[in-house]
Amino acid sequence: MSSGSRISTGSSNQRVDKNVLCDCELPSRIRTSKTKDNPGKKFQVCPNSLKPGKKCKFWEWIDEEPKNMKATAEDSLSDFADYLKQVLEDVTSVREEVKQLKVMIQILILLVIVKVMFWG
Repeated sequence: MSSGSRISTGSSNQRVDKNVLCDCELPSRIRTSKTKDNPGKKFQVCPNSLKPGKKCKFWEWIDEEPKNMKATAEDSLSDFADYLKQVLEDVTSVREEVKQLKVMIQILILLVIVKVMFWG
């Protein structure tokens, strides 16, 4: 699956490696994992893997990122969009937790009121 010379484009989170082609015969993207289980670990993936309707499932861990990689605007925007998506998911999660805490506080207030009214 390799051909041509390695060229570098991509941000710190997404780069292109022309030496490793995906199953679509496209240069693979080198990404950095943001998961709790594998933070900072590098992997290669098809550039179409996040596009709707694409079927390529190419994906593999890599031990070392090729040298001389450079960022492109498209990859930087993609990384920023991924970051914003994660921030929005985090905000949604925090909002849900706040709602749950408000309900618990209301229940505790009710319990205190009932205790004071009936058990003095």
